[in-house]
Amino acid sequence: MKLLVHRLNRTDQNVHIRRNEELFRKLGVEVQEVYNTDLLRGDLTGADAVYLNWFENIDGGRFFMPPLRYLRRRLQLWRIRRAGLGMIFCMHNRFPHNPRYPTLSRRLYYCLAKQADAIITFSEETKQALTEMFPKENFADKAEAIHPLHYIGAYPPGSSAKVSEAARQYRGKMLVCFLGKIAPYKNVELVLRAAKTLEGENIAFLICGEPVSAEYGAKLSAQAASLKNVTMDLRLIPDSEMCPILEAADLLIMPYDKKSAANSGTGRMAFSYGRTVITSDIASMNLIPEEWIYKYHYDTDAEHYDRMLEQLRRAYADWQRDPENLREKGRALLHLMETDYSEAAVMKQYQEIFRRVENRRPVRHRTAAPREQE
Repeated sequence: MKLLVHRLNRTDQNVHIRRNEELFRKLGVEVQEVYNTDLLRGDLTGADAVYLNWFENIDGGRFFMPPLRYLRRRLQLWRIRRAGLGMIFCMHNRFPHNPRYPTLSRRLYYCLAKQADAIITFSEETKQALTEMFPKENFADKAEAIHPLHYIGAYPPGSSAKVSEAARQYRGKMLVCFLGKIAPYKNVELVLRAAKTLEGENIAFLICGEPVSAEYGAKLSAQAASLKNVTMDLRLIPDSEMCPILEAADLLIMPYDKKSAANSGTGRMAFSYGRTVITSDIASMNLIPEEWIYKYHYDTDAEHYDRMLEQLRRAYADWQRDPENLREKGRALLHLMETDYSEAAVMKQYQEIFRRVENRRPVRHRTAAPREQE
C-alpha cells in the first residue's frame, strides 16, 4: 500500500506525524509526504490512500483567508476523490479552535467525514462528538478510536539557557510549566491570573511556546510584565530544548477549552517524560486514571478559572507535603505510556484500518461524488 501523508508545510517537524510515519513503514506501508501544492496540482496517481491531519483548520490571516482556504480544501478533496484515493481523516479535535467562520468550518468537517473511508479518533468520547455534530449521519460507524503513540525518547537530552536561568531563580519553588503552541483556546490568561493570585506562595510558572500571532504574544507579555513568579519564553521551542523543560518542571498545566479540544499532545508528552498535569476534562484526559492527574470539570467560562485554581492548590498541597508525590504520579503515567500507548498496542488497529481502506478503494471508482448535506 502506498500512503500519502499530508503535511501543512515543509518546515513542520510535528513529532506526532513523524512517529506515525515510522509506525506505518514498520507495517510495510510505503509513505510519501505531500503538501498543499501537491494536493492541488500534483500527480496523485499511483497512490492508494491519503492520510489527513488537521485538514479541517482554515483559520488564520486576514478576514478573506479562511474562505479562500475553504475553497482550496474543497478542491483538494475533489482531486483526492477524482484520483480514486482512499481517505483516512484523523480527527484530533472536537471542532476547529476559535473558528472565525463556524458555518464554513462545519461544512468542511462534513465533507471530510462524508468522504473519509476511515476516521481516526483518540477516544470513544470524540467519536460521539461526530454524532452530536451530524446526528442524521452515521459517521461514527467508520470511526476508530486508537490511542496515539507516546513520545518516549522523541526528544533528546539537551540544554536550555532560559530553563537553567528559571531553575536557579525559582529554586525551592514548585515549578508549573505551560508548554506548546500558545493559542486563545489554551487559556494562558488563566495561568497568568493564577500566578498573580499565588504570588505569595512557593509557586513559579514557566510559559514556553510560540504564540499564534505577534499581537497575541504582546498581549500576554503585557499581562505577565509585573509578575515576579513568571518566566515567559515566547518562541518556537526547538526539539533540543523540550527535554530540559520537561525535566525542570514539577508538572504541566493545560486549561484548554473543552468545547473544541479533544486531544492533547502536550499531555502525552508530559506523561512520556514522567510528569503529571493540571488539565480540564477534555476527551483524551478522561482516559487517564484520575488519581494520577489533577483534572477538573467546568460548565461555564466564568467558572473555568475557579476549577483550575482548585486543582492548582491541590497539587501545591501535595508538593508541600512531599515533592515525591508528584513524581510518583509521573512514574505511573510513564508506565501507562509504555504499555497502552506503545507501537505494539496500536499497530494491529492501524493494520486493520489500512486493510479496510484498501478493500473499499475499488468501490470508490464506481461511486458518484457524495453530495453535501446540511
